[in-house]
Amino acid sequence: MRPRSIVIAGVGGQGLLTMGSLLGEALLRQGYKVSVGEVHGLSQRGGSVVVFVRYAEYQPSPVVAPGEGDLLVGLELIEAARRLPLLSRSGLAVVNDFLLPPPAAQRVPSREELVASIGKAVRSVFIEALPLAEKAGSPVAVNMVMLGALAACRSVDVSLESLKSVVSARFRGAVGAINLRALELGYEEALKKLGEEAQG
Repeated sequence: MRPRSIVIAGVGGQGLLTMGSLLGEALLRQGYKVSVGEVHGLSQRGGSVVVFVRYAEYQPSPVVAPGEGDLLVGLELIEAARRLPLLSRSGLAVVNDFLLPPPAAQRVPSREELVASIGKAVRSVFIEALPLAEKAGSPVAVNMVMLGALAACRSVDVSLESLKSVVSARFRGAVGAINLRALELGYEEALKKLGEEAQG
């Protein structure tokens, strides 16, 4: 099989590195060779961050080249739009419907403009992750919601069960329970949205 490539885009403080680590471990448990790479913008909360996860039957390079990504998981709209060139023409973007304007930006596109431009550029699904994270028990669990949403996409070969197993091993007690619930809610929401997309 050719290497499969996942791009996770967002800003510092959203838990992208945790997502990449958990996803890589889940894929390893499923028998794949995995490479995880990351690129940081400003080394502070709110700075641009992108994480690459690539897997294959042999050890792949950790970098996703333009046009090579199979799946883009965006935790913020501007950062998702910024990383669209990495997706292949047949790629899928699963995006948290959340806008965090950069502090020094002169002009920031509106949420509506960003959703429209992403939707026009690539096949895309938008998820309101924050209410689902709050339903799971913590607004901090947005990254787990989006990780669950990732597992619902047929673009990649990671199961919800393998992610839940890795999360259970990493997090204990109340935090573990919140993260597992957030995974499930994200998975269910993405399945629903993907079903609606297929019908419409």
